[in-house]
Amino acid sequence: MARIIDFAVWLGSRGSGRLAHTLATFGGTMEWALRPRKRRRLAVNLAHAVGSEPGHRFVRRLVREELVNEAHRSADLLWSLGRPDEFLASAEFEGIERVRRVVGEGRGLILIGTHLGGWEVATAVPATKFGAPTSVIVRDDWLAWGIEHSRVASGLRVLYPKGVAMRCIRLLKDGEIVLALADDGRHAGHSYRVRFLDGEAEIAGGVAALSRLAQAPIVTFTVLPLGPRKWRVTADSPLEPPEPDSGAEGEHRLLQDMADRWSETIRSNPEHWAASHPISWVGDH
Repeated sequence: MARIIDFAVWLGSRGSGRLAHTLATFGGTMEWALRPRKRRRLAVNLAHAVGSEPGHRFVRRLVREELVNEAHRSADLLWSLGRPDEFLASAEFEGIERVRRVVGEGRGLILIGTHLGGWEVATAVPATKFGAPTSVIVRDDWLAWGIEHSRVASGLRVLYPKGVAMRCIRLLKDGEIVLALADDGRHAGHSYRVRFLDGEAEIAGGVAALSRLAQAPIVTFTVLPLGPRKWRVTADSPLEPPEPDSGAEGEHRLLQDMADRWSETIRSNPEHWAASHPISWVGDH
């Protein structure tokens, strides 16, 4: 698998961005046509982002747009892995000094994103911009295995979910950075009910617990496209960890702050939210 991905990276990092996106548009449209189950899951979640119903014409159009954008992200991922210097030279960065400020204080930091845009495209950013060793928690699947060597070559340490909590606490207490996506909590243990988009949802509380136990602040971030092979990486102001003895109440409060930020960015960019994973919406059946 790694060799196949290496060949795809080699091929995808050559030629123009516009040609790559034209081909990706065709691929994304084919995926939209051939994967009705994915369309339905995505429609349920995107409906909450725009305050509509999954079957509404606007939501159906949004689903197709997101799947095409997903294909565009995949094309840019191959380019960014093959030509990381070009990615770094063309990208725009906002708020990166917020990450560096926390790191400069000798504190560990949790970087939290959602499935909005393409954090994978920014694989080269941590080693060049953050100023501290960075570990990324990824799903334990074939794609993660195949791309692991590329992430490691870019300066990331790869962690898989099983038994990762104590290791992350040690890394954070040593002043390092842990990066994760937190809007997909299918295998992440306990959850809390929070206000999210136009309703309420059960969201995994693992990252909030990690913040409390390690006393590490959380920085939410987004990586959004500006055009073919052009991206903006944005880091928000840090959210301080809950008090060590605040328990579930402190974790819940922190998770709500995170959900409020996610809601704002997702509402502004629903066409880039790859939310084809199940979300436990309260009241949905």
